[in-house]
Amino acid sequence: MITQLSAALLATLAVAPQQQTDTTLAVAADGRLEIHNVMEGSVTIRTWSQAQARVVADYEGDDAVEIRYSAPTLAVRVRPERLGDDFTDLDITIPNRMSVEVAGIEMEFDAEGLGSNVAVNTVEGGVKLQGGRGNITLNSVEGGVSLEGAEGNIALVSVDGDVFVRQSSGVISVQNVDGDITLEGITSDNVEVNTVDGDLLYRGSIRDDGRYFLSTHDGDITITVPDGTNARVSVSTFSGDLEADFPVTLSGDMDQRSFSFTLGSGKALLEISTFDGIIQLLRP
Repeated sequence: MITQLSAALLATLAVAPQQQTDTTLAVAADGRLEIHNVMEGSVTIRTWSQAQARVVADYEGDDAVEIRYSAPTLAVRVRPERLGDDFTDLDITIPNRMSVEVAGIEMEFDAEGLGSNVAVNTVEGGVKLQGGRGNITLNSVEGGVSLEGAEGNIALVSVDGDVFVRQSSGVISVQNVDGDITLEGITSDNVEVNTVDGDLLYRGSIRDDGRYFLSTHDGDITITVPDGTNARVSVSTFSGDLEADFPVTLSGDMDQRSFSFTLGSGKALLEISTFDGIIQLLRP
C-alpha cells in the first residue's frame, strides 16, 4: 500500500507545471518572424502599427518555448524535449509589415492583417490567413486552407481538405487531392487550379492575354464568364457534359469529348478539364 502511494506521489510530482510566457520586445517593423517545432497546438497572429512584438505562449513544461531576436529576425522555437505535454499555444502580435514563416506538425494556424511574405507548413491542421503581400505559400497535408485579401505570388496546397481563396489577386496556384476548391473575387491573369477528387468554382477575372487552367478528375467545374470576355476556351471531359447559359459554337472531336470555342477576340486562354463531371459556364 505504501509502495502504491509513493508511486502515485512521484507521478504527481513529475507532471510538468502549466506555464505562460508573455514577452514584449522591440523589433524591426519590416523584419521577419520564424516559428518552428510546433508539435501540437495553435499559432494565432495579429498585427499592430508598433515596432514591437508580443509573444504569449501557453505550454506545459520548463522553459519549453525559446524566444530570440537577432535583427531583423524574431525566432520562436518550441523545444519538444522540455514539454510535459506536446500541446503549445502561441498568440503573437507583430508589426503588419513583418514577414512570417511557420512550421508545425499538428498545428492550427490563424493570422490576420499580415502585409508581407507568408509561408506556413503543417502536417495536420487548418490554415487560415487574411492578408499577405508578396510570396504566399500555405501547405496542409490534412486540413483545409483558407486565404482572403492577399496579393502576390500565391501557392496553396492541401492533400485532404477544402481550399478557399477570396478577394485576392496575383499569380495563383492551387493544388489539392481530396477536397473542393473555391476561388471568388479573383483578379489575376495567371491561374492554375487542380484537384483529384473535388469540385472547382471560379469567380473572377478572365483578362485579355491571361492564362487559366482548371482541372479535376472526379468533380464538377463551375466558372463565371463575364460578359465581353475575349478567350479561346478548350474543354475536355471523358464522361461529363458542358453547360453554358450563353450561346457557343463548338469545334473539335465531339466523340472524344474534346472541343473548343472562341469568345470575342480570343486573346485569353482558358483550359477546362474533368474526367467525370459537369462543366458549367455562367454569366455573373
